[in-house]
Amino acid sequence: MVGIGATPPAVGPQRGDIHWVVFRDDAGHVIAGPHPAVVVQTSAMARSSTVVVVPMTSKARSAELRPPYLVAVAARESGLARDGWVKADQIVTIDTSELGERAGRLSPARIEELDTALRFVLAL
Repeated sequence: MVGIGATPPAVGPQRGDIHWVVFRDDAGHVIAGPHPAVVVQTSAMARSSTVVVVPMTSKARSAELRPPYLVAVAARESGLARDGWVKADQIVTIDTSELGERAGRLSPARIEELDTALRFVLAL
């Protein structure tokens, strides 16, 4: 119930939420198959029919090099079963119907690191 001056509850995917997504195999060196993905679009667009996400992986080939587009995330911070990396270099827009179960949420500190990685990738 919403009262005077109360904010209605958030509807739709929120920035920083982690959902399971089955990524299409588009060839090349992009993630395919089921993976957790972080919602990166603003929560102000939560009612949109599409959502911008970046995938996560537990096996980043270049992780030992610590490239600026990978964000390390510990399992205890994300709600996932394993430690992993957010791959800010693989930004994808999908239909919201393709979002699977919510698996967790990034901590505010990791969201800040992800913002830095996205600024690097997009030259912002």
